[in-house]
Amino acid sequence: MRARALLFAGAMTTAVTLLATATASAQPANTMSDNGVYLIGVDIAPGIWEAPGTPDPAYACDWRRLWKVEGDNTNMQYIIANNYTRLGPVRVEIKPTDVGFKTENCGPWRLSPASPPTGSFGG
Repeated sequence: MRARALLFAGAMTTAVTLLATATASAQPANTMSDNGVYLIGVDIAPGIWEAPGTPDPAYACDWRRLWKVEGDNTNMQYIIANNYTRLGPVRVEIKPTDVGFKTENCGPWRLSPASPPTGSFGG
């Protein structure tokens, strides 16, 4: 009986250790290298994003700001704003209130640096 209790205690210690080490969260990324759906504040940070545009003019760059992420994200009711273009570069402001961002054929995205303060008082 004692061996079984020690085994159980060891398993519980391991589980607690694993749970405690898994709680550290990563910062949202400032780049998107692939097509896909990204969650705002989880996968990527909000802000002004830029991409070169489609690498092949036969296929357009398609991006969508989403207020709900569900299914294949083609439901027009879930789209806040979108663009379908063969021109580049592309630029979009992803807001903190957006839930998701979908990109396809736009090339790699990068978060633009914050604009410097303006005005004579620096604010």
